Amino acid sequence: MDRYKSLAVALESEVLSEMAGTFFGARKALEDLQDDFALRVEELRAQAAKVFARVFFLRSLLLGPEGEDALFEALGLPPQFPDAQSQSGSRTWRPDHIPFAFLPSTRYVKLVLVAYAEVQQACEVYMNGAYEEDPDRKGHKRMSLHYRMIERMGLRLNERIEKLNAEMPASSVLQYARSISTVEAPGQGAMTNSLGAESLDRGMQFQPVDFAALQVWQAPRLPALEKCEKVLRAFAGAYYDVHSDKIRRVLEELQ
Repeated sequence: MDRYKSLAVALESEVLSEMAGTFFGARKALEDLQDDFALRVEELRAQAAKVFARVFFLRSLLLGPEGEDALFEALGLPPQFPDAQSQSGSRTWRPDHIPFAFLPSTRYVKLVLVAYAEVQQACEVYMNGAYEEDPDRKGHKRMSLHYRMIERMGLRLNERIEKLNAEMPASSVLQYARSISTVEAPGQGAMTNSLGAESLDRGMQFQPVDFAALQVWQAPRLPALEKCEKVLRAFAGAYYDVHSDKIRRVLEELQ
């Protein structure tokens, strides 16, 4: 009889051990996903600095935020980067290629077009990504981290959280452990009773991601250069005529 009793205890211990492994293993996996998501959010915040480096360059050509707002107004848009001053980003960034022209006015128009295209493309990549070299696989490409990717990660994470909270509440796991416990392994039921199932579950539930509360910057959707080049050329030409002295000094600093 003792032999069968010992076998029952051994089987029960194995079942309880497996249950604990499943329960805590699932929680650990979800915690790892939360940590990875938080890391990706911070990486995306760093990506925003690349956009604003280009915004600051365009703004310098337009002699400040007022000129920048005037450019977007010419495109039929409200101010697109009202919070730029509170954002990080290099104030010394320059395009790889500075266009050449004999006349300062012509050079300025070309430079505004280049600067706008840089901002528009940076916003597009920030929001929707672009293929880049994969550092882990030589000769392969991967999609860069971007806003929509982070948004989808948050949705999938919340789905996992909702599923685990619904399918594996702590009180149910402990109650099941109690139902198979023996006199040699008491205690599971006492834990459930003392804490209360509802209180226990509430305390151990994972909280869903509040994406809005993270205040991740969202880049505006700007028209591509080929769709607004004519308007930009006209605006830059007229803007140069009004502010030629100040703009010449800006152009000289780019030499």
